[in-house]
Amino acid sequence: MKQNPICERLALLRNAMKQRGYSAYIVTNNDPHNSEYSAAHWLARSWISGFTGSAGDAVVTAQGGGVWTDGRYYIQAEEQLSGTSLSLFKAKEAETPSIAKWLAQTLPTQSVVGVDGRSISYAFYQQLEQELTPKGIRIELVDILTPIWQQRPLRPQAPIFSHDIAYAGESVDDKLTRLRDYLRDEDAQALLVSTLDDVMWSLNIRGADTPYCPISEAYLLVTAQSCHLFIDRLKINAALEKQLLDAGIVTLDYGKVSDTINLLPSKTKLHFSSTNTDSLLASSINLTISLVDTPCVVTKMKAQKNPTELASMEQTLIQDGVAMVRFMHWLEQQVPSGQVTELGAEQQLQGYRKQLDGYLSDSFRTIAGFAEHGAKMHYAANEQSNATVDESNLFLVDSGGQYPGGTTDITRTFHFGQPTEQQRIDYTLVLKAVIRLTTAQFLKGTTGANLDILARGVLWQHGIDYKCGTGHGVGVCLNVHEGPQNFSQNIKEVALELGMVITNEPGVYREGEYGIRIENIMKVVPRTSNEFGEFYGFETITIAPIATNLLNLEMLESTERSWLNNYHQQVFELLSPYLAGDTLDWLEDATRPV
Repeated sequence: MKQNPICERLALLRNAMKQRGYSAYIVTNNDPHNSEYSAAHWLARSWISGFTGSAGDAVVTAQGGGVWTDGRYYIQAEEQLSGTSLSLFKAKEAETPSIAKWLAQTLPTQSVVGVDGRSISYAFYQQLEQELTPKGIRIELVDILTPIWQQRPLRPQAPIFSHDIAYAGESVDDKLTRLRDYLRDEDAQALLVSTLDDVMWSLNIRGADTPYCPISEAYLLVTAQSCHLFIDRLKINAALEKQLLDAGIVTLDYGKVSDTINLLPSKTKLHFSSTNTDSLLASSINLTISLVDTPCVVTKMKAQKNPTELASMEQTLIQDGVAMVRFMHWLEQQVPSGQVTELGAEQQLQGYRKQLDGYLSDSFRTIAGFAEHGAKMHYAANEQSNATVDESNLFLVDSGGQYPGGTTDITRTFHFGQPTEQQRIDYTLVLKAVIRLTTAQFLKGTTGANLDILARGVLWQHGIDYKCGTGHGVGVCLNVHEGPQNFSQNIKEVALELGMVITNEPGVYREGEYGIRIENIMKVVPRTSNEFGEFYGFETITIAPIATNLLNLEMLESTERSWLNNYHQQVFELLSPYLAGDTLDWLEDATRPV
């Protein structure tokens, strides 16, 4: 019998570890910028473990090890790690030790832990040192995977392109002026921008290094006198290089970043983010440079969309809503035939998006989960799991697109037969949670952690919870998951500011049965100002019908019905000019008042 390829790969790694005297080796999916979605070259954890989720790290020891991942992937990881000798560690659970603590508790004194220094952040490296050094355990930043990874994908070389001011709304000159004002105010002399979406946004450029995010591997170094972009120069054509040079930006080879930093004057205060700068780079910076670890200022600047960005994003969401309506209409027509599969639905939806002007790519791999697959929060169908969608259960579809004017992310849940009473209850609770958060009015300075309970609490009252956040920021032709704003139980969440956009996506996930999620993007808007302060609220900018045949109408209060009916009236008014015939008739029926 042929051996499991994952077991073969683990055996090769363990042999390489033995040759170097390593007791453990850490493997991640991270590129040197700690991006959420890395290029294929960096997907080492997926290759070595077989676990394909977007979040999680692996530790391989001589006999075992495991993968640490969060609640979105517990079900998936359990299945994919079966038979590999790697265990599932449920990260963020109170009883689960961190990787650093587990290594300190498990390995004997004088052990050596290896890791590719490019694949872990400097912050993670510091955590490892803090836990392991007192135990006499040493860390070596060495790549031993590449020699055993046959046909490892090459580093991406897709060209970068300009992001037009018609969508960006602010010139590169103005953005660099703001960054230099920040350095002056902070009494700092230099800023290293490592997060790829922040580099792209700062220079009004985009790339194509990954299938879903229009980003490119690059660093940006800004001082009062200079600005350097470090990137594979093969990605830049002459016209774009001249455009950058005219804006005062000098392009240098990607590998020159540490050399250039080390040319800065002694005692230079360099602001950088340890969570998004790889340990190998950070460790190579001269001690004469004063490193100031702070969240990247660009992340906050980027999060507050300017009027042009908001307008282009709202128009993009209308166009994306047209694709969604065509898809929903197609589903209702085709599911009874028994010919619709999860993969087929995913391809059909992508096809409708491709018909839209400016479509660049999907913004993430579509989650099209029928029945029990819907309970896997980040399920991705394959040829083996590809289920036929029929009238017997729920069908959850979470998807999005990348366009020059914006990034979209929407979830809708469907049933094409007769839902059970429990399904109706669960679905109605999710909608109530969406509405409760959408209609919130809150004081300026309120964080996502303050508001998360408004949605989650609706489900808590019925003894239900979901193992993920309630929402995340979204980029403009950038990352679909964008910080710093989120809805979650993390007390470190930042204040919500005017111009921010954020998703609202509570859900119910019953393992082995079905999943339910409704997701809209909202923008933060002003509400009122009085002697008590400034108050903000939300306005939904996702434009697509929400299925009503799943509702238990008796559970909805009159205000909730009004919200749903008003929303559907808006959906019809905004989308109907782009539709005709049977599809328009379907939209009219889907948005009728309840």
